[in-house]
Amino acid sequence: MSVSVYFSNQIIQIAVGKRGARPTLNRVYITNAPEGSIINGIVMDVESLTNHLASFWNANNIPKNDVYLVLNSNKIVGKNIEVPALNQKKTLNYIMRDFSDMQRDDQENTPAYIMLGTDKKTKLRTVYGEMAPKDQLREFIQIFADMKVNLKGIISGEGSIIGYAQKSVVKKCKTFVLQIVNGNLVSNLLFVDGDYKYYNSVRCFNEPGTEAYLDDLARSLNQLEQFMNAQKLTPNVDKVYIAGTMKTDISQYSQVVREHGNTAPVELYNPEVSSNATMNHDAMTALFAVSGLYDLGKESNFLTYFSLKSDEEGGLDALTKRRLITVITTFIVMLAIFGVALTLRLIRDGRYKDLKDYNSSPVVIMAKSDYDAAVSKRDSMLAKYNSINTVVETLDSYPVASAEIIKKIEDTARGYAEIEITSFDADEGKIGFSAKAESVNDIYKYIDELLQEDIFMDVNHTGYTYDESTGLYNIHVDCTLAESVGRSE
Repeated sequence: MSVSVYFSNQIIQIAVGKRGARPTLNRVYITNAPEGSIINGIVMDVESLTNHLASFWNANNIPKNDVYLVLNSNKIVGKNIEVPALNQKKTLNYIMRDFSDMQRDDQENTPAYIMLGTDKKTKLRTVYGEMAPKDQLREFIQIFADMKVNLKGIISGEGSIIGYAQKSVVKKCKTFVLQIVNGNLVSNLLFVDGDYKYYNSVRCFNEPGTEAYLDDLARSLNQLEQFMNAQKLTPNVDKVYIAGTMKTDISQYSQVVREHGNTAPVELYNPEVSSNATMNHDAMTALFAVSGLYDLGKESNFLTYFSLKSDEEGGLDALTKRRLITVITTFIVMLAIFGVALTLRLIRDGRYKDLKDYNSSPVVIMAKSDYDAAVSKRDSMLAKYNSINTVVETLDSYPVASAEIIKKIEDTARGYAEIEITSFDADEGKIGFSAKAESVNDIYKYIDELLQEDIFMDVNHTGYTYDESTGLYNIHVDCTLAESVGRSE
């Protein structure tokens, strides 16, 4: 018995049967991996996934020999390639060169390919070439080794289902879409006139079984239609085969597909791998795993070419070599940096010793003492100079009742009052004078004149009194001269 295991996301499919060009199916198992342990074919938690799969394998007595892994991973890349009629080794080299523009080479990746057909006129063969990362393959080899399972092959999910459709579905219909539902992931495969053309996988976000989910499935077909229009493929799709859903959904789904503009009839796919209808239904729900039972040739098996690498000869792979080179290069650079740093340190130590000896010499110490004395004397003289400047600046700030200022005060009073300068307080800057006016209105006009003069810092008017003996008003006002008023520039 052969076993085919399909990994992609949480849903794991296992098909047990006879492997070959026309396989037979005996049993299908489906289990859910621990949440988050595998995403898009990338193992996130090796221990959790290995423990769960080993427990499920043993509980169901699944055979441990002749096991093939069908891996759906976004790390595996593939494309149609036209190859001349070459032997196997040259064909492989040709395919690897074709992936060079994607920075994929056989040092870090392992190739595989599936024969799709040969052009009778040009003699060119069309193959579906693929590249898988070696580290990812090693990881799955180790997982099955830990389970004591003999893993004989690893095939990509995309390559496996393309080869399966070419061997089986094409016999029923030449231009079709094979739509495979696996949980919330739907994969669409397009064949035109019996030739493979396009594959895509779309994640659905609505709950399986709901109307919105069926609408998601129908929308995923639009990419195929856009591809056909872009490639100017004229034949209309004759049939849309869908696998992985219930027969009761077909009628409703057909209506949804028509609403999206696709007129091809929708049909629930029957793998026809058994005379038992129940077994065919199980095969339909686990079609990726069942496709792994079809022998597509050793060229489709990544382990065929993985085993030819220098790994098994005890050599280092390219990734390890690059890491080793990186470590050695880093060590050399760090050694060079250390040498430079040590040289600079020795140079600095030498300069430090020279400077220390220089500073310790009696001549330098004596010169420093003389310098300190000169600096002290300079600072003392500078302090005296600053004090004198401060006194001068303070004196200059005091106002002076010069003849010019007195004349300006008298001019201010002319026409309003008669004044007589009586005193001047130099400390306060206050000038004393008596002022007399004939009219009350003249008093206020006079005060306004004083306030407008910029020679005064303050004009303090406290009122007035009437003197009957003179018939004049005595004005009570104190004026403080502004800073530095009366001093010549």
